[in-house]
Amino acid sequence: MTKKHTLKSKIKHKNSFYIDVNDLAIIPTRETNKDILLTLEMINPIEVEPIEGSRRAGVGGAQYRGGCEGKKYTVHKGNSRVKAAIQLGFTHIEGIYRNG
Repeated sequence: MTKKHTLKSKIKHKNSFYIDVNDLAIIPTRETNKDILLTLEMINPIEVEPIEGSRRAGVGGAQYRGGCEGKKYTVHKGNSRVKAAIQLGFTHIEGIYRNG
């Protein structure tokens, strides 16, 4: 079993939780957050929404194009942070529910 390696945010929210990066549907064309690559620090947690249905739209109406299959959440804010976490080998990332 792989050890959980979590990217935590510096600013804490009472309702934050840790999410497996494999459960996140992200927009693959977003750039990777360079600050996290350099500092290994994330200021704010990502914002997610539970997936309901088969197609989801992201920021600016970008379609996830079926990338939600097998995923539990869409990332509303923080796609670049998720990409950096994955690139650095993190298995989990701190997040909060959008509007919750």
